[in-house]
Amino acid sequence: MTDETADWVALHRLVTAYSRGLDTRDYDLVRSVWAEEPLISYDLSNVGVDAELLTYHSAEEMAADAREIHAPLLATMHRNSNHWFEVDGDRATGRVYVDLFEVRVDRGTSETVHHLGWYDDSYVRTAAGWKIKTRHFKIKWSEGGWIGARPTAEQAA
Repeated sequence: MTDETADWVALHRLVTAYSRGLDTRDYDLVRSVWAEEPLISYDLSNVGVDAELLTYHSAEEMAADAREIHAPLLATMHRNSNHWFEVDGDRATGRVYVDLFEVRVDRGTSETVHHLGWYDDSYVRTAAGWKIKTRHFKIKWSEGGWIGARPTAEQAA
């Protein structure tokens, strides 16, 4: 296996681990994918959640908020595709398409939301392997509204 192929495999595994962690509610796995002092932002303004409410500067903060947001959901499914990585030594950038589906059933009826978008990422190679340094999730299309626990300004502070 070439170094480039090995890097692609490792980066693919990293971004898949993030989605797997969210979908299985394994928040230790979610925390493990981030580099130190990451910048993580999710632009969900098209479903009524301001981007600044979903911007994080630590893996702990992001994972804790994900746990709270996902608590009322029956299931989430983050399907990743069209992975593209550009590796330059111990740094890399990438775009990963996301097809996200969420289900909530605790309010007397089944509610669903479907988002299509992508992650624009930067990665850094560490002693523990590749880690995500920055991630910006940009939704390009949504059907349905926000159905998770709603983030508040106090959570963003």
